[in-house]
Amino acid sequence: MDVIYFGSSEFSVPFLEHITDSSHNVTGVFTYRDKKRGRGRKVSANPVKISASDRGIDVYEIESFDDDFYNKLSNISFDYAVVVSFGMILPEEIFERWPGVWLNVHPSMLPEYRGPSPMISALLDGRDHTGVTINSIVYEVDTGMIYAQTAFNIAKTDNLDRLEEKAVIFGAPLLINVLDLIEKACYKPLPQKDKGITYTRKIAPRDRVICWGHPAEEVVSRIRAFSTKPGAYTQFGKQRLKILAAHITDMDASGKAPGEVVSAGKKDGMLVACGDGRLIGLDILQPQGKKPMDVLSFINGYRISEGTVLGDCTETGVHPGKE
Repeated sequence: MDVIYFGSSEFSVPFLEHITDSSHNVTGVFTYRDKKRGRGRKVSANPVKISASDRGIDVYEIESFDDDFYNKLSNISFDYAVVVSFGMILPEEIFERWPGVWLNVHPSMLPEYRGPSPMISALLDGRDHTGVTINSIVYEVDTGMIYAQTAFNIAKTDNLDRLEEKAVIFGAPLLINVLDLIEKACYKPLPQKDKGITYTRKIAPRDRVICWGHPAEEVVSRIRAFSTKPGAYTQFGKQRLKILAAHITDMDASGKAPGEVVSAGKKDGMLVACGDGRLIGLDILQPQGKKPMDVLSFINGYRISEGTVLGDCTETGVHPGKE
């Protein structure tokens, strides 16, 4: 079966590679145009373009759904289109001109966590499970028929990076199975349930801010949800300090101000008080403009001491699904 692919992020790449390694033929890839990236702001290709080019697949870069886009799509042979983390909402016209051939890989158990940040939202909620859904795409976002879905556990140590890995492990073979069954004309999708519907929204910079006045569970969930990129952060003096990994301790922080460093040494590492009187231990940190480092390297390099207070909470982390 001929397939066209829409994707732009690192998360998109393994799904594209699984399709190209299957019996199906990828006839073209649509992705964002090259843009400035990184600290040097050099123009570079996104991971999907790089992967597709390496595999000899024609790549079509777009900025909008204009006449040029429709002309390109009209000249490509395809039976189905697969969309994974593309980053743009497809216009209604595209479904009118090519109806019934659009498949999406959504990293949640739809109808839970519709929208652009399902994995982050699941981590922020402290969920112990989530999943992957293969659904048809219609103009109303994430409401299409379900072809297949599978659930998997979220471990207490899982962060966003690990959750993306699990979504690929479970989701990529599921996508290929769906394509195989569609090709054999023996697959009938089912409508989504009308109960348990939840929504997420696009992540904003303030969502990444750690508010130490929140309970320890919420603070650690926020750190897990944004690690290692883009990273949850707090204020340390005049600079931002990303906290990429942390854990909850069984030690008490009663009488300590939220954000106060209660311990900073080899024995206990760096312990910080939260709003519910509990302490969390910081494991991996990234000072502004520096590479990530373990907590002892940070303590030694920045000579942080007990009594230091992190963050002023003038910005408060907001749940992207609950505003």
